[in-house]
Amino acid sequence: MNQVINNRGLRTALRAVTLSTLTAFCFGLPAIQANAETGTAKSVVENIGGNQRINSSGKLRMLSQRIPAAACVAIYSGNSETAIQALDASSTEFGKILNALTEGDPEMGIIGAEHRRRTLAKLDEIKALWEPFNAAINDILAGKNTEASMKYLSENNMALLDAAKALVTEETAEYANPYEMTAENALLIDFAGRQRMLTQKIAKESCGVETGNTSLGSIDDMKSTVSMFEMTLGALRDGMPTAGVKAPPTEEIHDSLVAATEHWTGTKSILEGISGKGSIGPEKQDQLFDLLTQGLKVMNTITSLYTKYSKSDN
Repeated sequence: MNQVINNRGLRTALRAVTLSTLTAFCFGLPAIQANAETGTAKSVVENIGGNQRINSSGKLRMLSQRIPAAACVAIYSGNSETAIQALDASSTEFGKILNALTEGDPEMGIIGAEHRRRTLAKLDEIKALWEPFNAAINDILAGKNTEASMKYLSENNMALLDAAKALVTEETAEYANPYEMTAENALLIDFAGRQRMLTQKIAKESCGVETGNTSLGSIDDMKSTVSMFEMTLGALRDGMPTAGVKAPPTEEIHDSLVAATEHWTGTKSILEGISGKGSIGPEKQDQLFDLLTQGLKVMNTITSLYTKYSKSDN
C-alpha cells in the first residue's frame, strides 16, 4: 500500500512539473514563431546552449547540498581529505557556474550573457545568498571560526537550495523550445539532475543525524529524501508515461541507470544502519560520503547523457 501511495505522490509531483514546463513552452512559442519569419530564430536558439544552462543550473542545486555535507564530514571526521577537497572544489565550481549563467562561458557550452530580466533576478537572488555562504566556506577551509561557519551553512543551505530550484524552473521554462529542446527532454534533464542533488542532500542529512545537528537534517528528513531518490530513479529507469517521463531513450542511458540502481543498493545498506542506530561513527560516515560522491558522479554522467541526447533528438 505504501508503495502505491508513494508512486501516486511521484506521479503528482512529476505531472506538476510537466504541466508547468509545457505551459511555459506554449506561452513562449508565439514569440519564437514570430521571430522565425526573419530566418534567424533557429540559429540564435541553437547557439545559446539552453540544455547546458538547465544542466548547469541544476548543478547549483546539487552544490548547495554538497557543500554543507562536505563541511560536516570534514569537521566531524577531522581528517577526511576527500571531504575537504570536495568542499574546496564545490565552492570554486559554484562561483564558476554562477558567473557562466550570468555572463556566458563558451567552454561550458553556455553561449552569451543572460538577458531575460526574470532569470537575471533569480541569479541575483542566488548571488546575494552565495556571498556570505562562500565566506563561511573559506573560513572552514582556513580553519577559523569553524563552529560559527558550520552553523551558518547548516541554517542557510536550504535557502540557497530553494533559490537554485527557482532558477532551474525559470531556465527550463525559458529554454525548452521546439528548435533546441523539447519540453519532454528538458524534464528528463531536470529530473536526472535533481538526482545529483538528492545524493548530496542525503549525505548532508546523514551527517546531521550522526552529529546531532538538526539544522542539517533528522532521520525523518533523510528517510524522505531517500524515498524520493528511489522513486525518481525508478521512474527514469523504467519510464512513467502517465507523468510524462519516457523510458530511457538510448541503451547507454538505460544501462547507466541500471548501474546507478546497483550502486545505490550498497549505499542504502549503510543508510539503513543510521536509521536503525542513529550513529555509525566517523569511519563509516567517511565511507558513506565517498559512496554518495560516487553516486553523484554516476548521476552526473546520466544527466550529461540526457543533455547530449536532447541535442540529437531535434
